[in-house]
Amino acid sequence: MKVGISYAVELEDIPEEVEDLLRDVQWDLFGKIEEIITQVRSGDFSNLTADIKTLRENLGRTDTRLEDCYAILVGYVKVLNQLAEQSAADAQADTEEAAPAAAHVEQIGPGHKIISSEPTDEYDPND
Repeated sequence: MKVGISYAVELEDIPEEVEDLLRDVQWDLFGKIEEIITQVRSGDFSNLTADIKTLRENLGRTDTRLEDCYAILVGYVKVLNQLAEQSAADAQADTEEAAPAAAHVEQIGPGHKIISSEPTDEYDPND
């Protein structure tokens, strides 16, 4: 019976983890294929059917592993896209906050002024 397992890794470690998962099944396939080729070349067909059956089982394991890697990478790309969108939104907000706000100055009497920090389109260089 196959069961799913999960564990946590740092976001930046996901590509390496996926690579490790793929390399694990790559060895299964590569080793068994090389063994079958050697048997065929040498004319040793005694275990060939059993080895081909084992290779087919390994293909099933590889398919499952590829499915796992696909799901992991879909989630990884989704998170990267969300982070990029958030970063762009933060940069936009920082740009808007960094834009100098024009101060509105009102004369209320000789020598007294009230300065408002609310942005305004009005600008009087004499104030």
